[in-house]
Amino acid sequence: MLALRTAAQALRRNTRRALSTKSAYASAPYRELRDVPEKQREAWAQRDVGLHAEMRKRVPAALAHNGEESFDDHLVGVQSVLRAWGAPEHITDAALFHSIYGTEGFQGFSLPLSQRKDIADLIGARAERLAWIFCMVDRLSVDDTVLDASKPLVFRARPELGAFAMPLKSRAEWLDFLSLSLADWLEQVEGASTKKIESPVGGIVWNEGEAWGYRRDAYKAMSVILQNEGEPWVAAAAPKMYAAVFANEPAASRNVVIPRTPPMGEGAKAAQEAVASAACDFE
Repeated sequence: MLALRTAAQALRRNTRRALSTKSAYASAPYRELRDVPEKQREAWAQRDVGLHAEMRKRVPAALAHNGEESFDDHLVGVQSVLRAWGAPEHITDAALFHSIYGTEGFQGFSLPLSQRKDIADLIGARAERLAWIFCMVDRLSVDDTVLDASKPLVFRARPELGAFAMPLKSRAEWLDFLSLSLADWLEQVEGASTKKIESPVGGIVWNEGEAWGYRRDAYKAMSVILQNEGEPWVAAAAPKMYAAVFANEPAASRNVVIPRTPPMGEGAKAAQEAVASAACDFE
């Protein structure tokens, strides 16, 4: 028990230090769990010893994710944001592994999909499914459901993965996914906006200061949907953090809109070129 407590305390200290690099960010109180009682933070730290160790074993810490912090610190940061909101365990566990198989925006590392059951055994089937959806999904198809209430709750996989249909099991699962998606972006947008990000396959994802415009309309709509339809734990917390984070956006970027992710891998680039080529008609 003493060893577990010591390890938990060390993990908590290291996590706070890693997540406090920009304490002026509006996301900092959430990422640092400032308003969470010490007893609850201690309980989470003890539970997380094995879970965080497993995550770090599977995701090399050297991989850059949001241009400011290492990949694993971002995962812990999103988990902390959702905990600060009061999210249930299956969502906070999904947060810790939400990019594990590679995503539309992060393709530098991916765990083989053959290990899905291993992850499900570790964090539970509901949490793993949310993480899997986050990794497989074409984000434009998510935004279609967010921006058009008439759309069925069916996502689509990324084109390079086959663009297969990904029907949500329920409206509750859709809301869980929106909570994870919004927390993921609110945790990182302030740091991401300080960097120019280039695509590994050529071109610019965004210039310095432009990250604020990424999926702007969709993230705003997610905040409103969660306020109106979300469970009590998220209905107030998500829009409150959204307002606080975006209040820090400089005036210069407020008209920037980047509706979709540029290709971040050769497969994605080829798939987008193939889709674009379908519009050609030489007759």
